[in-house]
Amino acid sequence: MRMSKRSILKYFSGIKTIEMKINKKSVLKYILELLIVAFGVFLGIEVSEYKSDKKMKENVIESLDLITKELQSNSLRLEESIIYHQNIKVGFDSIRKNISMENAYLPYFSNTVFRHNSIPNWNGLGIPGIEDIAFESAKIGGIFQELDIEKIKLISNAYKKLNSNTELGRSLTTKFIGIDSNTKILDIIGIFELLTNDVLMTEIYLKKELDKTIEKLNNATQSIDGSAPK
Repeated sequence: MRMSKRSILKYFSGIKTIEMKINKKSVLKYILELLIVAFGVFLGIEVSEYKSDKKMKENVIESLDLITKELQSNSLRLEESIIYHQNIKVGFDSIRKNISMENAYLPYFSNTVFRHNSIPNWNGLGIPGIEDIAFESAKIGGIFQELDIEKIKLISNAYKKLNSNTELGRSLTTKFIGIDSNTKILDIIGIFELLTNDVLMTEIYLKKELDKTIEKLNNATQSIDGSAPK
């Protein structure tokens, strides 16, 4: 049976239409599968970032809490040191007023006028060391990168002041252990004047500043905790 030219064209046109429909369905299916895969990847990234942000906020809150507790411990040490140095000041002042200028130039080791261990309640210079493990751990762990500049300055300044007080204590300790046969009573008086005036006043000021910092850190931790993902 012979087919007309028109029939042949119609036949091939039908085949082409079917192929186009098939190809169109394949493309749509491919695009749909691609979108599903892309959405899955996107969702996975979002979930991963969410978990990462949540974990980081938990780490930040934990570090701030540890730093706050560490500063509270340092504040307690300062409070104990202040009380001790106030007691030493009372005892030292009562003894110093009885030392004449002439006796002040006597060699310290051979004198019978003044011995520092005769001061009531004397138990060493009593300048507290600094606890900074939580602070150093936060720096190493990259926690400060997640904090704003104000919180970083607040924390860093607190530890900087604590270190300054420790350095002051070390300088006094160096003077104290440097006592030798050439040391005069006046030299020892100078050490105790530094201890019961400069050091004591520094400790009182430092404790007030430290307590303010602790209060601000508590508020900051609560603020971050309130905004953390649940």
